[in-house]
Amino acid sequence: MATGGSDVSTRVSTENNGICEIALSLFKTHKVEISDAIHKTFPFLEYLRDHGFITNEIYKDALQSYTKRYGVQEVIYDVLTELEKKFDLKILGALFSKVIMKQYPDLNNIYKIFQTAIPGLQLFPECEMEQRPEVQLSLEEGTARNSLQMLTWLHSDPSNCSGTAPPENRLAEPLHETELINGNETVPTTSDNNRALESQPANEQHPQESEPAGTTQHTNTSVNIHKEILPVTCGTASGMLIKRKLERGITVKCIRSDDGNWLSLREMEIRGGYRSANNWKNSVRCSGKPLRKLITEGILPTPPRATGRRKPENSEKCKICQEEGKLFRCTNCFSFFHENCHLPPVESERKSWKCTFCSIQMPPRSHQHYKESEILGRQIGSDEMLKCEFILLKVYCHLENNVFLNIPHENYAEQASQCLKKLRKLDKIKKTLMEKKYRQVEEFVRAVKGILQDSECNASDLTREEFKKHFKEVFAIQTTCLSSSLL
Repeated sequence: MATGGSDVSTRVSTENNGICEIALSLFKTHKVEISDAIHKTFPFLEYLRDHGFITNEIYKDALQSYTKRYGVQEVIYDVLTELEKKFDLKILGALFSKVIMKQYPDLNNIYKIFQTAIPGLQLFPECEMEQRPEVQLSLEEGTARNSLQMLTWLHSDPSNCSGTAPPENRLAEPLHETELINGNETVPTTSDNNRALESQPANEQHPQESEPAGTTQHTNTSVNIHKEILPVTCGTASGMLIKRKLERGITVKCIRSDDGNWLSLREMEIRGGYRSANNWKNSVRCSGKPLRKLITEGILPTPPRATGRRKPENSEKCKICQEEGKLFRCTNCFSFFHENCHLPPVESERKSWKCTFCSIQMPPRSHQHYKESEILGRQIGSDEMLKCEFILLKVYCHLENNVFLNIPHENYAEQASQCLKKLRKLDKIKKTLMEKKYRQVEEFVRAVKGILQDSECNASDLTREEFKKHFKEVFAIQTTCLSSSLL
């Protein structure tokens, strides 16, 4: 009899280890999604501290980071990383507890992923168990296999988790305003319409798969959801969602309405007649699907939330993309930039920061000039790198400010898509340049030229002329020597 009891204990322990390993792997994989679902620090951090999942020191550090203008998502992600170090199933029991799920309804999507990816395990958080008395009864009787697994889920020993991820084949397929900070950094704010959007109230409704009443049905199955521009609707309103703009934040005007006006997600929701909903992820739809679903599936980016205190209107805009958001100010020319719009990316920790436009030193007319072939053969050192960054920023400015913002209403989708395609290709050149993979100036020039010769984008001839002009000026090339076939 003793041997039989030992076998049962061993089997349960082995099952617990397997479940814990799978749960840990899922937890690691979905930390970003979890942190995005937790849109405010209270009561999540307090719940973890009060139940002993994090120390008081970690709790204070998290709040201090938040007061230093770190986004909620970043703060929560760091806390989740700490939880990962001492992971056990009790952590997920807390994550999907009644009080947490009620305050953060977006966690419901994450909960479903865990349910799907761990076969045979019924993961019912407290809020769901209250609605299913038979589950509670099964727990009390402790007779069924699922009840045993559910019990170990909520009360397993931390020592049962090895902390290692399971083999891949063990996992099922998972379903404005701005304010200056520290003299340089600004944080986005918006009008009253978008302020409610940033706060994401706790009583946000769970997503409904049915189309809201009165919505214009656009369920064309031929819509290519992987394109840069997607048709969207909300109630009686319709427009085009620009993914590139969505990436810059939820308060950015990323939707071009049918009448040519630019709207934020919240403004689109209001125009569609859903002011009181305050739930754009469900109200705004593409081909009948709520944006929430497209974000969960990775088709749309998760837009960063705006953080920080408010400032009166007349907000600043990024010099490159002409959008609001979290901006950094050059202490020399007082221009504003998004961290990743600038080249190189803004050094956000520095109190005194000077942009590339101010850092570059244009050679005077009396300065020595060089042959184009001599410049193209140069190795890219620090000086050449700065000049290449300057030229690329000029091309970005031209495309973002002069081309994209001035596309006529007729055939807008087609022409805007061509311009966005070119910007994405420039992003790849930017990445290669930042990774220092171009050895000579000629390699960089050939890469840019290859994109600018693409006749698909409107005003490509003008863009090429802009590139040649700035290349000649910044590298001090002799005018008579600018006849090379490369330029």
